[in-house]
Amino acid sequence: MAGVGIGGVIALVLGGQAIASRIAAKEVDKAIADVSDVVDIEYRKVNHSLLGRGTSVKDVTITPIDGDGPIAVDEIVLYDFKQKDDVPTYMKFAVNGFSLTSPGAETSEMLTELGYEGDVNANFETEYEYEADDKTMRLKKFEVGADDVGDIEMSFQFSNISLDEEAMASLPFSLFSAEFHNAEITYRDDSFMERIFETTAAAEGISVEEAKDSAIADLEAEYASGESDLPEEFVQEMKSFIQDPDRFTITFSPAEPVPMTSFMGVEGPEDVIELLNVRFES
Repeated sequence: MAGVGIGGVIALVLGGQAIASRIAAKEVDKAIADVSDVVDIEYRKVNHSLLGRGTSVKDVTITPIDGDGPIAVDEIVLYDFKQKDDVPTYMKFAVNGFSLTSPGAETSEMLTELGYEGDVNANFETEYEYEADDKTMRLKKFEVGADDVGDIEMSFQFSNISLDEEAMASLPFSLFSAEFHNAEITYRDDSFMERIFETTAAAEGISVEEAKDSAIADLEAEYASGESDLPEEFVQEMKSFIQDPDRFTITFSPAEPVPMTSFMGVEGPEDVIELLNVRFES
């Protein structure tokens, strides 16, 4: 089994969303047919919980048509799904138990080098809602994580987004009228970053603290030379994270909604930071 690369993540999201959106209507096979030109999906059984734990599709294999090999998934769980006029207005689902260390995985060699042993399994959960009346889309949660590695969670809000058939057919051009409101990305570390410093220190024959000091010195030197596009407060927070890599949060909170067309004038990170009022905190 190949593991999860970039193409695999896309396949997991597409396959998971396709199946989850159809579980409620008991149309899993139709969902599989709908995405058959992108991914091939097989499953063993569907379980309907009577205890409010959602409905799950067990033992799923998702294979991108072009790209990575098959990805084995323990289960895809639909917790809730609503739609209005054939437009999904709310969905919460999870994809649980896909391997990051199976042979062929883009992440397998890296995790092995960092000292992870055995099979490292990951999960992701997503929840979004769409208000058709004011065309507002909120990704309330998209979280990917693995035990003893870490997890990353993000959320965002856009307005003036239409999900009707005509708008979907004209993607990505129909998104030009959308407006960005806010977003947040949070990373929480279990041992991944510490293992990176431990591996670097071992390779260079230095202590972990010396490896961290070296990384901070490189960051300071780049900023002092004027080569860095990051503001000083970013650099200070990044130094803090290197010293104690527990978690960091990046927030995007412009004072007013930002039209998507405004991104056409963006030339570098400093423009994005100013346009979206970006903050980095560790």
